Amino acid sequence: MRIFLSLLLILLASPSFAENRLAQESSPYLQQHADNPVDWYPWGPEALEKAQAEGKMIFVSVGYASCHWCHVMEAESFEDPEIAAYLNAHFVSIKIDRERRPDLDEQFMLVTSALTGSGGWPNSVFLTPDAEPFFAGTYFPPDAFLQTLETIVDVWKTDNAALRAEAFEISQNMRDYLDQTAVLGDVTDADINAAATAMLGNLDDFNGGFGTAPKFPRENLLLFLLDQADRSGDSALMQAVTLTLDGMVRGGIHDHVGGGFHRYATDPEWNIPHFEKMLYNQALIGRLLLHAYSATGTPDYARAATRTFDYVLREMRSPEGAFYAAQDAESPGPDGKLQEGAFYVWTPDQIKQALGPEAPAMNDILNITEDGNFEGASVLYTSDTPLKAIAGRDGIRDFDALLEQLRNARETRQKPLTDQKVILAWNAEMVITLAQASRVLNRPDYGQAAVQATEFMLQNMWFDDGLKRIWYQGAADTEAHLVDYAALGRALLALDDYLGGAESDWLGIADRLADDMQTLFADDRQAMRMNAQTVGLGPMRPLDDNEIASGNAQALELLAGLDRRLARTGEAAPKLAAALAVDAINGPEQRAAILTAIATERNGLTGAMRVSNGGAVRVFASLDAHGKQLLLSIEPREGWHINAHEPLEDYLIGMELAVAQTPVALSAYPKAEIKELGFSETPLSLYDTSFVMAAQIAQTGDKPVTIRLTLQACNDEVCLPPDDMLFRVWP
Repeated sequence: MRIFLSLLLILLASPSFAENRLAQESSPYLQQHADNPVDWYPWGPEALEKAQAEGKMIFVSVGYASCHWCHVMEAESFEDPEIAAYLNAHFVSIKIDRERRPDLDEQFMLVTSALTGSGGWPNSVFLTPDAEPFFAGTYFPPDAFLQTLETIVDVWKTDNAALRAEAFEISQNMRDYLDQTAVLGDVTDADINAAATAMLGNLDDFNGGFGTAPKFPRENLLLFLLDQADRSGDSALMQAVTLTLDGMVRGGIHDHVGGGFHRYATDPEWNIPHFEKMLYNQALIGRLLLHAYSATGTPDYARAATRTFDYVLREMRSPEGAFYAAQDAESPGPDGKLQEGAFYVWTPDQIKQALGPEAPAMNDILNITEDGNFEGASVLYTSDTPLKAIAGRDGIRDFDALLEQLRNARETRQKPLTDQKVILAWNAEMVITLAQASRVLNRPDYGQAAVQATEFMLQNMWFDDGLKRIWYQGAADTEAHLVDYAALGRALLALDDYLGGAESDWLGIADRLADDMQTLFADDRQAMRMNAQTVGLGPMRPLDDNEIASGNAQALELLAGLDRRLARTGEAAPKLAAALAVDAINGPEQRAAILTAIATERNGLTGAMRVSNGGAVRVFASLDAHGKQLLLSIEPREGWHINAHEPLEDYLIGMELAVAQTPVALSAYPKAEIKELGFSETPLSLYDTSFVMAAQIAQTGDKPVTIRLTLQACNDEVCLPPDDMLFRVWP
């Protein structure tokens, strides 16, 4: 049997119908296959019971609405009458939308990775009538696919017992893997930093990013490196992040005309993308740009982030204020046929028609040539980050105004389809980023959009029986998973941090969600389950980062964030951290978000916004326009105050600000108020309203300048322990 499987894998490596059941499904991806001649079923009891009753093998195809190779396999195989007839005669065929059912997607991808050593979409898995897997692959060319089907059917008929035994063994191995008890343990800060340093061994030192091609942004890994750079001051970690961001901002993975980023690049230089645009990429790349801009003041990062968020609000936002999932890679080209990237590529003649006399300069800046770099046309990219690429050029008007002219010209083309389903966790990620952007970029409209999307989720996707993962065409369905609860909770924390006022109850709602999350997903084996009810081969306990951070990483961030903001010592966060630590440090590149969450649980936040003293004080850091000062906006909550630099009582800790270990001059502190409070018999010197302090930056070499802020918060009854915060400004 193993010989059969090996031979089949080697073989694969070489070179209008009536609607089916999927027409009744609410998934846009499943609806795309509703008129295939394949007799598709959605995943569920009807299909599984039919397979058992008829003794038919099961063919499972997993994909998503904007997946290019899913579309290719549909056109080549699932719309082919001969292949469809063969599938219908010998298999029960099941279609799964991975974005709607990530629990099933992860299980079947685990099977495919175990059997083939790789994975991707479409994911094609073959099961016995008892739903036990025995063979898997991804995209199949049509001839190879039909030959695969015929070979599988022949083995099913001639060596049925051996194939069933092989499937049982594979299934049992998967169940054993999924049912492991977490190894409890701890990792030190040094262990986590060493893991970050080790990741640099896979860095593309010239183009940024990790590996060669295809090259994915790997946002959670970069966010981890950025977090560790902020904690340790390690310039190599920060340089890896900025090198990668520079490559993406410069490259064709960045939509220079319309804003936003494509899903991944097909070349090492980031120049030729795979053209679909996913909401989660906009949220996470946008967040990276915000963090890097706050730390370095690099204008290109602020510009790229702004253009990304403007694109999201313009093109990926529903009338109700929620965010759509994706835009497709394909659209009709000049010949009317669907072509990958047709909406995004340009020829010199098209640039001339749109820009007139400015066209030659723009062709030069954006690398547009007669031969092109993608099927006879050009994907736009700049040879340096955009603002550097245009610096010092004469004879060109405002660069962004010319790009807007190109965008207006591009609007006359037929757009790629937009997947208009609303995915809870992805929307929550966008809310987190927009909340941050509202402060970092001083754009209140981003904050308003974040609040509106959150209110949509709370009103339309939270019911008496829990959260729903999907909203589409006016209805919510599909039970939410761990990642949905945790991400929405984190979004509420972000709203409280960046937009919260005395009248908001974002923290209270987040606390309720966290309680529900623990009730539904907590496991006596410590790591939380992906979903409330076990399906398929066993309980999934998500550890690996996929398109967004893993459910367990986000759950730990939420639990630790609530403890810190509510000034409580909870048991759930430390317990979860101990259950995740060993697995995370043993697979750091796949589980970078868990390591970030452990560092946050232990040592608090990094980045522009800090929450101090159990939520009593928020501190927001920003560089001035010239990068010469770090401005610290210190914001006590209502009912709290901060001791002044000289608090008038020896037992109180005064505020201290130091730059590169040198305390700032007394004159740098704002004038304090003198007030009498209940716990003190004498007047006190304090600040009970928001104020700004400026730390002068003298940047030398490639090392960051470190700013330390120490403060103690008190109310009318109690003083909290003093809190130290470190901020770093990078060259």
